[in-house]
Amino acid sequence: MTTQFGKLLEEIAGMSPSVLGEKNLARAVHERMSACIIQNEEKYLDKVRSSPLEMEALIEAVVVPETFFFRDKSPFTFLGRYVREEWIPARGARLLRILSAACSSGEEAYSITIVLQEAGLKPGEYKIEGVDISRTLLQKAERAAYSRHSFRGVPESLRERYFVPAGCEYVLKDAIRHGVHFIHGNLMDERVLRGTHPYDIIFCRNLLIYLGAEARDRVVKTIERLLAPDGLLFVGHAETSSFPAVRFIPLERRGVFGFRKAKPATAEATIPQIFSSPPPAPIRPELPGQTRQPPAQAVNIPVDSYEKAQQMADQGRLQEAVAICQRLLLVDSANPFTYCLLGTVLHGMGNIGRAEECFNRAIYLDEHCYEAILHLSLIKEHRGDLAGAEVLRRRAARIQTQTRAL
Repeated sequence: MTTQFGKLLEEIAGMSPSVLGEKNLARAVHERMSACIIQNEEKYLDKVRSSPLEMEALIEAVVVPETFFFRDKSPFTFLGRYVREEWIPARGARLLRILSAACSSGEEAYSITIVLQEAGLKPGEYKIEGVDISRTLLQKAERAAYSRHSFRGVPESLRERYFVPAGCEYVLKDAIRHGVHFIHGNLMDERVLRGTHPYDIIFCRNLLIYLGAEARDRVVKTIERLLAPDGLLFVGHAETSSFPAVRFIPLERRGVFGFRKAKPATAEATIPQIFSSPPPAPIRPELPGQTRQPPAQAVNIPVDSYEKAQQMADQGRLQEAVAICQRLLLVDSANPFTYCLLGTVLHGMGNIGRAEECFNRAIYLDEHCYEAILHLSLIKEHRGDLAGAEVLRRRAARIQTQTRAL
């Protein structure tokens, strides 16, 4: 019976049963059955099918959000610098429009607001909207009152500047709170946010990892529709391969998993450099048990060769990136970094078979190759191998936990 609930949730909300987990789903079903005073699962399934409100309640019971202010700081640091160095000097009278997609209880949207304030924008110079499928979480976001737990890692001075203590909670000041508008909506629905002006920046982080392949494709199309040409998109670290390299050009910034949307007429062209100063060297994951260095350091080749391959990929010049990777492998045929980069480029080109070979090779050479494991899990899921994809996701999660513990 749990399987039927999983299929229904995937159909309505796009949630992948393999990601949700059978135990979590069973817990949510029994929790809602108890709330509805229904003891028979078939009767409760009928109720969910016939009641949109109960369907929403079940979705909210399944989704256990884990969010806090300035979660994964790099995108917010990037945003602040972008606003100061690019947006403010060039905006004129334009209103900066930002969307927090799958905004949960509002921490991300309000973090964005604080960043804009700190960067020098004033209320009225920007518009931030948050959209989520859960009405309960949106109500919490509207209330804008948070426990100390939501501020872990946030400087106390920043919290005091923007929040007012209220018992055991901290309430966002009205001047900041009124700059954010929350909307109930399902990003799988092609009608969501129809008629709105395109957004200059969209945050859609850690939503796609919970969705099945079909739902993920629909959300990507929605995001593409909502994002303005040349707009910025921030995603989760495990979600970058879901966005076509031809239409979404990766940002060249350490620790920032994001894209600039290509303009239709120049999808293959070189995009303008973000910021006046050169970007730092591309990050390479430092994972447990890993001793190999990036290829430019592991072998005696020009320092910028590996970086050049990344630059070509970031600019949408995928064939050139492939050629550079192949030359690097002639010099060092046992380097997992190069195989992972090559696999990522091939994946973006739609050459799934060769991409899979590269990711498997990277993992063979380095069992802790986190990025290769995540890409391979997405390939397996697209092929319908949900069990195999889940095994790889759990493996990646263990690696991430070990890395954070170091």
